[in-house]
Amino acid sequence: MDERKISHMTVERITNISGLLEIEDIWHELEEEGKVYPFNTFEWVLNWWKYFGHGKKLEIIVVYEGTMPIGIAPFMITYFEKGLFAKRIKFIGSTNSDYLDFIVRSGYEKQFYTAIVDFLEKRIDSLTVLDLEHIPEDSEFFPYIMGSNLYYDYEVQDICPYIELPDTWEEYLEGLEGKFRRNLNYEVRRFFKEYDASFYVVKDFELVDRAMDTLINLHQKRWRQKHMPGVFYSKRIRDFHKDVAKDMFLKGELSLFELKDGVKTVASLLSYHVGGIRYYYISGYDIEYSKRSVGNIAVGLAIKHSIEEGDRVFDFLRGDEEYKRNWTSLKKRNMRFVASKPTFLGKLLCKWVIVENGIIKKIKEAVQKQ
Repeated sequence: MDERKISHMTVERITNISGLLEIEDIWHELEEEGKVYPFNTFEWVLNWWKYFGHGKKLEIIVVYEGTMPIGIAPFMITYFEKGLFAKRIKFIGSTNSDYLDFIVRSGYEKQFYTAIVDFLEKRIDSLTVLDLEHIPEDSEFFPYIMGSNLYYDYEVQDICPYIELPDTWEEYLEGLEGKFRRNLNYEVRRFFKEYDASFYVVKDFELVDRAMDTLINLHQKRWRQKHMPGVFYSKRIRDFHKDVAKDMFLKGELSLFELKDGVKTVASLLSYHVGGIRYYYISGYDIEYSKRSVGNIAVGLAIKHSIEEGDRVFDFLRGDEEYKRNWTSLKKRNMRFVASKPTFLGKLLCKWVIVENGIIKKIKEAVQKQ
């Protein structure tokens, strides 16, 4: 680690795993003091680096005012990614995380972002581009970077549906489209009448590994039936998600729901619960029970559980799949934001990334139609 002064702020660079482990307490402190998503928690970042950090370089920035940490920029550096002859400064977790942003102590936003932009202006050279994926459109970073001396460009990367939860389940149901509401109520009543049905949250740490295996198997079986790879297509990805789930369970931020017929799990839903918001990450259901709408039943009961727990938001995360529109009409956006030196080459690098983003979006849209 090395340190240098930016104005009256101290900026510390973390460039190796031992340095990351040393700031675990600082990271957790800032999670409590600022806005955080599941995907920039210490647990997610550490596990992501363990499984996907090969060939990349840590470039985590911790900003202090005096001796008090006021924010973290969870950066990494990638080299020659997707054929681009340049270094990229990116968020750790890019590609398989849903919301990525800075972690900032509430009330210190101006000091933190000013220091980060100053750092980036000095760090970005003619062959380096800042490439921030999945950054929420309401990130407070934007006004500061847009007022810098760097050239920038951006594009919508993802649409993210969400529900603003009311006080009661009945109130939420009243807001749904009539036919979908009636069908949902009917399917829930029928399933619990005709089967030995139960729905619960996994509460025993010893059961998390087994429950994750069940979720993975249900998800993969359905996608393979469509001749698609599914999210958990490699052992590395499966192991990553299982380790994250166990760490987030111990932290009290995992909600793994199971809908059962007797002892058989017929639908499973993985979510993370951070800051009064439930983030629905992925689900799977038994295709033999598909005619009983067990996928919809599981989602509906997870939303009902969230309301009863007093959650403010049920977030479907990125992806504007058609099934999500049954549950909500509210949407927000993630951006792909790039910045570089204001030179011809720098602008060309930014344009390259924006074109790359457009190609990836087209591929995702084609997959969602499957």
